[in-house]
Amino acid sequence: MSRRIVNKKNWGAIILSPGCDNDCFFCGLTPNPTAAVLREQEIKVFKNLVNFKTMGIKNIEISGSDPIEYDEIISLIKYIKKIGFEFIQLSTHGKKLAEKPFLTKLAKAGLDKVRIPLYGSQAEIHDAVTRTKGSFSATLKGIKGLLKDAPNIQICIGSLIVQQNKNDLTNLLDLIKKLKINDFYFSIPCIANNDYSYYVPFKNLRPYVKKIFNYANKINYSLEFFEIPYCVFGQINKSINNTSLPPDLGKYCQPSEENRTSIKDLPKYRMKKKVAMCKGCKCANFCDGFFVNDIDKFGIGNIKPIGK
Repeated sequence: MSRRIVNKKNWGAIILSPGCDNDCFFCGLTPNPTAAVLREQEIKVFKNLVNFKTMGIKNIEISGSDPIEYDEIISLIKYIKKIGFEFIQLSTHGKKLAEKPFLTKLAKAGLDKVRIPLYGSQAEIHDAVTRTKGSFSATLKGIKGLLKDAPNIQICIGSLIVQQNKNDLTNLLDLIKKLKINDFYFSIPCIANNDYSYYVPFKNLRPYVKKIFNYANKINYSLEFFEIPYCVFGQINKSINNTSLPPDLGKYCQPSEENRTSIKDLPKYRMKKKVAMCKGCKCANFCDGFFVNDIDKFGIGNIKPIGK
C-alpha cells in the first residue's frame, strides 16, 4: 500500500474518539466521552462500514483521538476483517503497543499497519508538542515493541513540522533510520482551533524542509513530504506530494457542521487554494496550492513559482 492515503476512492475511514491522554497543540486534550456519546460514535462506525461494503471499498483507516484507547478496539478490528475488508490501518500515539499481551491480540485480530506520530528525537522536544510528560518514552517504547514483537504489522512514522521541532528534523531522521523504519514522512499541521503559536507558515518553512530534504538525500533515505507545495522546496521531486486526498469519510463521519464544506470529506481547515503566481508555475497542474488559512493570514513572502 502507499505510505499515505492518497486515493480516497480506495480507502474508507472510521473515526473513534474515546479520549487521548496526550494534549497535542493540534488537538488539545480529548476528554473521555460519556457512554451515550461513545455509543453514538460506535453506531456511526458500523453504519459507515456497511456503506463502504456497498461501495466496494477494501481498505479501512481507523483514526480519531485516540482509537487505540477504545476498549473494544480488538473486537472491532476482528469484525472489520471478518466482514471482508482486506487491509486495516490504525492511527495512534502508539503507547499501548508496549504492552505485549495487547500487541499480540492486535496482531491476531488482523491489523495490517499502524501510523504513529513522533515529533522529536528526544523527550524534551516531543513532550513539548504533546504537552504530556513521558509521552516520548512511552511512544518510543511502543514503536520498539511493535518492531520486536509484531514484525508482520507494517509501521509508518509521521511528523508535523512545528516551531518546537523545526531545528531537530535531521536528528529525528537519524533516530528513525537507527530504528530501521523505512516508512517516514514529514507534513505540517492543519489549524482547526485558530492557535498559531506553534505553527511555521509556508513563507518561513523553506530553510527547514530544504535542510532535511538535502540530508535525506545525503544519507540515501527515501523520505516523503506531504501538504507542502513544491515552490516551498524550490523544485519538483517525486518525494513531494501536494495532491494527497483524505480517505472517504462515508455518510456518517463527515466533518462537523461548523467545519463542513461543499467538498465531501474535506473540512474547512484542510481547504487549499492557488494564488496569482501559481499560474506561471511548472507545478500548476499537479499541485493543490496553499492551505487557505495559512496564505490568507501570513501571505506568500518570498516564495517564487518554479519556472517553466
